[in-house]
Amino acid sequence: MSDKIQKYEGKEITVYFDAPRCIHSGKCVHGLPDVFRANAPGPWINPDACDADTLARLIESCPSGALHYEKKHGASEATPAINRVTAEGDGPLSVHADFTINGEVQPSPRATLCRCGASKTKPWCDGSHTDAEFNDAGHVQPFNPDENPESGSLDIKTLKDGPLYLVGPHSICDASGNTARVCGKSALCRCGASKNRPYCDGSHAAVGFSSD
Repeated sequence: MSDKIQKYEGKEITVYFDAPRCIHSGKCVHGLPDVFRANAPGPWINPDACDADTLARLIESCPSGALHYEKKHGASEATPAINRVTAEGDGPLSVHADFTINGEVQPSPRATLCRCGASKTKPWCDGSHTDAEFNDAGHVQPFNPDENPESGSLDIKTLKDGPLYLVGPHSICDASGNTARVCGKSALCRCGASKNRPYCDGSHAAVGFSSD
């Protein structure tokens, strides 16, 4: 685990916060303000301010995976049986999957990955799509939406100066959550310039996209 991840230990549950992954969706501070105390002096997360099961359910609604948890007793967050990647309207790719990034195991099955090209914390989204005025409705052309998806692990590779290359079973969904494509490999745009979003069309070379 990265030494940059903040750890808040309670009696029944420990909460971890990975700030570079946070997209400030506000689900935590609005959902459980007694636990997540924005702008409060001292530690901003108090895991003992509510019961562990309620806190765990709230954390599982965090889209970016910036928050994750470990319970001292009981089940931890379940890994989804079907890997889903969703093109959010005017925003990132939301991932809910049994996945790795460049082979590195992730502490949460949730993530939001930049697809506008402007994030300063790539491959994670940092909300820069708003200032960059990224405009994409999250439409995904249906290809084989009725095909039965397979289970298994997904590796998301960040190709240098290029797209996200996904290897492993996954479904690609539009902003409404509708499955458009079921596949074992895909290359998804992360420069923001593709004319065939969410897929890469090679535009990263023309716009001089640069990222590890």
